[in-house]
Amino acid sequence: MRIKTYTAPTMEKAINQLRLEMGPEAIILSSQNLKTGEVQLTAAVEQLEAPVPSNANSWASEWDKDWKVEATPTVPQKPGIEVKEETAAASPPTEISPAAHNTKITPKMELLVQSMAFHGIPTQLAEKLCRMALSVKTDNTTMALAAALDTHFNYSSRISGRKAPLMLVGPPGVGKTATIAKFAAAAKMDGRTVQLVTTDTRRAGAIEQLQAYTDILEFDLGIAESADELKTIVQRKMQDPSADILIDTGGVNAHDEDEVTNLTKYIIAAKAEPVVVLAAGTDTAEMSDTAEAFSSLGARRMIVTRLDTTRRYGGIFTAAHTAKLSFSYASVSSSVANGLHIINPVNLARLLLRDPTHTEVGKEFDKVKP
Repeated sequence: MRIKTYTAPTMEKAINQLRLEMGPEAIILSSQNLKTGEVQLTAAVEQLEAPVPSNANSWASEWDKDWKVEATPTVPQKPGIEVKEETAAASPPTEISPAAHNTKITPKMELLVQSMAFHGIPTQLAEKLCRMALSVKTDNTTMALAAALDTHFNYSSRISGRKAPLMLVGPPGVGKTATIAKFAAAAKMDGRTVQLVTTDTRRAGAIEQLQAYTDILEFDLGIAESADELKTIVQRKMQDPSADILIDTGGVNAHDEDEVTNLTKYIIAAKAEPVVVLAAGTDTAEMSDTAEAFSSLGARRMIVTRLDTTRRYGGIFTAAHTAKLSFSYASVSSSVANGLHIINPVNLARLLLRDPTHTEVGKEFDKVKP
């Protein structure tokens, strides 16, 4: 099954383009009006698929090897018509084409395509995920999508027992301090010791906020006002090999050279592993740019916050995809008592396919210890 998206100034031009390229058997799965005034159509057509290789390392691992070739237009485009590779966030689309065609649109396909469009996942990535999910031999759409997510993304969540200090980095206001407190609370409940340090000395009330948490948990808090001070504190705290060192940092504008340079000095001084914290609900392109900026500083894992305050999650997938970040933990509540959740392919699939009008997004995740 081939799925593709077309964008044109008018509905008529978009339909003409998809018919020209995909043929009269193509079914229009969804339509949406973009902020630019253009019309975007998502269509599907049946095609022969190659058999699943018997030596595949993961579910359907070879099924999307040719998707980039298929995504390239094979006929000249008419003036004023453009086949775009990115999808704008929009309301859940509705089918506008009658089903009186030879192509059979299954509920599984319809749900996958509509979910990708609703969450604003860019077309190339959405096509990649949908094609692989549709190739999985199961009627369970959630597990089929989980298989695709398992193949296309990495997952890494081990925080405790690490030799290097862990430093949370990210833009202002994404919840780094609350995340540090959640890690500390989980350690306390599990009988482990953590060494907490903060470099967030400029934001009003930042030290007092984290100090309030550490006082309740009965953990000491180190305060570093410079990279040299951080180096000294970390060296002292590393004398206890059984304790994990967690470092909170101030919000950094990833596009400000001076702020990035200052953060880099802290990372080097502590010999820490930076883990980027990003808030869900951000524009997909902006989230990708920010993720790539922090990835260039050495971040390889991503913690996602505010999943409970937004309904569209395309940004977290584009950030992980473009910056090659592994999914780590998720926060689905501002309450420290609610803790963190490990991100895995199954709960990500549930997140994408869930009814967005339902509350309590945390039910899609299994509570785990960091």
